[in-house]
Amino acid sequence: MSSIIKSSKVLEVKGDSLIKKIDNKEEKVLLEKAKEKYDEIVKIANKEAENIIRSGYEEKKIILDKVSEEAKKSFEQWKQKGHEEGLKLGYDEGYMKGYEEGRKDSNILIDEALEIKEHYIKEKEKIYREVEEDIIKLVIEISEKVIYDKVDQDKEYIVSVVLKGIDSLNTTESLIVRVSKEDYKIVEMSKNKILAKASLVNDLEVKLDNNLNKGDCIIETSKGNVDVSIDYQIEKVQELLNNILHSE
Repeated sequence: MSSIIKSSKVLEVKGDSLIKKIDNKEEKVLLEKAKEKYDEIVKIANKEAENIIRSGYEEKKIILDKVSEEAKKSFEQWKQKGHEEGLKLGYDEGYMKGYEEGRKDSNILIDEALEIKEHYIKEKEKIYREVEEDIIKLVIEISEKVIYDKVDQDKEYIVSVVLKGIDSLNTTESLIVRVSKEDYKIVEMSKNKILAKASLVNDLEVKLDNNLNKGDCIIETSKGNVDVSIDYQIEKVQELLNNILHSE
């Protein structure tokens, strides 16, 4: 049995721009909608992050004020105690003891303030990570909707899928194209059109495959089978976007 080679060249994608090439109006609408939602999500995330940072700063300030007040209070208490003890043990010894106790209390409160600061920084990073994941899901959902709507509305869309699949092979041999029952008639009728555009292909045979769904297409070559189905292309986009997200 021939091996099936998965082709990801039909929907061209690039990491820094997500989708490298915009071929039609529907795909432009897709990216515009995704960008609008992206901007909306990022705006909300920034606002939430700013609120968290502001809250963390205010809480930190309260704690630091408390540190200062407690340190001052502790210092005065131990200073007084040191003064009283100084009557018996000497003022310097009592003073230093009060100072050390006050410094110890202050350090405890400062450590608490730093822990709160670290907590809010982690919360901010978590929000941005969740926003990125939401954007990935959004782009994939919009992509699927636009592409599947296109397949349903444009009966010849499968022909462009076949052509792009053949173009990715760069072969001069005869090919067999297997498509679903729903797409068979239009592909068979467009065979001469496909051969005219795929100038390197000598011959093309179209076969109906009941195991395939609408939009699916497998091209058979002497070296193996190439899957250029729409479902597979969407799967590759999803995989790429997830890789981009988790590689950061």
